[in-house]
Amino acid sequence: MNIYLMTALPLLTGFAAIMLIGSLQGSRFEVKGVVGPYFGALAIMFGLFASLMAGDSWRKVASANTFLATEVNALRAINLLSDALGTDGDELRSITGRYVAEELLAEADYIDHGAVQLAELPSLIVLHKLIFKDKAELAAIKAQLFHYADQLRTARTERQELKRNHLSSVKLTMLFLLGAITQVAVAMCHSGSKSATNYTVGLFTIAFALTVHFIVMFDSAQNFAEVVDLSILSEVT
Repeated sequence: MNIYLMTALPLLTGFAAIMLIGSLQGSRFEVKGVVGPYFGALAIMFGLFASLMAGDSWRKVASANTFLATEVNALRAINLLSDALGTDGDELRSITGRYVAEELLAEADYIDHGAVQLAELPSLIVLHKLIFKDKAELAAIKAQLFHYADQLRTARTERQELKRNHLSSVKLTMLFLLGAITQVAVAMCHSGSKSATNYTVGLFTIAFALTVHFIVMFDSAQNFAEVVDLSILSEVT
């Protein structure tokens, strides 16, 4: 999704609204008698819908960061358990190191191509195989290891799903329609003055464009990776 194209659309609809109302001046279709409260009613509808969409985007970011924190805590717990095993825990620690490397590689691919790695990481498969091995030195902490390994797997899966869920095209279309209708309403409320129409529609259009820009921005791979920074994983190893 091209952020700049989405941001430019409100500017185009604002210009179209000004031209439309201006072209009706002096004709039998000239708009007269439209008062401010008419614009206010539509603006409230637009604002409510835009705030709901922005809230969805920010909740997605907050949830992704929560899942990332869960992953970090699970990795640290597994490393602590490996320390308790002494030299026999070296294999566990090497697996957590592999997990971090594989996840950072998958994140780089996501930033470059927007591809979400939903497949199970090889390190997680190895971790589960190790836990279920009949090794005497793992018997005492097998239940704890399974708990944290399952927590790690679940948190990663949920975070990847959040990255894959993009803004609905239907919601974006509705946002643009409500915004364009509100722009026309603003122009109609000031149809008697060309300068007033230009200024009021222009101000609302700027706000409309900024709203769309920031909502769409969090949906792109590059910006989502910035607000959900996986570099914290590197601190685990």
